[in-house]
Amino acid sequence: MGSIFKSRATEEEYYLCYDKSLNRFGLEGTSYYISTSFGDTYVLCFGDPSKKPLILLHGMTMSSTMWYPNMKQLIQERCVYAVDIVGDFGRSKPTVAIKNRKAANQWLLEVLDAMQFNKVDLAGHSMGGFLSLNFALDYPGRVSKLLLFAPAGTFYKISFKFFAKIYPTLLFHTEKWIDNAFLWFSGKGEPLHPVFRAQVISGYRHAKPLLQVMPSVFAKEEFQNFNIPTLLLIGDKEVIYPAEKAIANAKRLIPNLETHIIEGASHSLTMEHADVVNEKAILFLRKEEG
Repeated sequence: MGSIFKSRATEEEYYLCYDKSLNRFGLEGTSYYISTSFGDTYVLCFGDPSKKPLILLHGMTMSSTMWYPNMKQLIQERCVYAVDIVGDFGRSKPTVAIKNRKAANQWLLEVLDAMQFNKVDLAGHSMGGFLSLNFALDYPGRVSKLLLFAPAGTFYKISFKFFAKIYPTLLFHTEKWIDNAFLWFSGKGEPLHPVFRAQVISGYRHAKPLLQVMPSVFAKEEFQNFNIPTLLLIGDKEVIYPAEKAIANAKRLIPNLETHIIEGASHSLTMEHADVVNEKAILFLRKEEG
């Protein structure tokens, strides 16, 4: 193992698309691999390393390049490290599948330890949001602030429609299925940006994800002593669950919670409504703790 791609040639094609998406950041950054017991994890770093670290975990099949509409704003406040989740589409090279929540936490713990970060701000979109909270529940001492953008599952069961849209995409990987799925995620009814779309299509066509964790709803008992300052953003047009109900459930579980429903946004809120998301995230990161 070590690659989710069907061949070296298709892997190279995907990496070419990945780099084109990366050009959209319009920023100088660095990148490196971190060795973990689940394989080599690819990390992109942007901003001033003397600033506090913010770790970003992307949505499923999206890779760290999905943050191109957010990075320029976020580096005003933090040094940002976008991590390609090992086993998902991206540049990480898995050797072992992450099969459950405990394994996911072990992987992220190894990444943070290798970076020598004792405490970080942690943010994630969709699957990345689920994995971020999952980690914060087990290792609250390692997370100073938590930012959740339309987390998958987490506070409310994912609708059956989500699986009906995504699984055919993974099975048939035709452009039509892929476009349909992402149009469904769009609050504006717009397709993905052509450069990013080319990368996503290349991933679906040429790779088989090895990430085997299913986003679920966290049990009430897990939040007993949870007090990490948390930001939760969900679009009012969210399709994977009802936004108001997910937020109401979250408020019952997290005492120190700031929530916003983003008008006109659906699941692709970090890309389509980047201005609002960036503004809310930055204001939240600027708030004094305690």
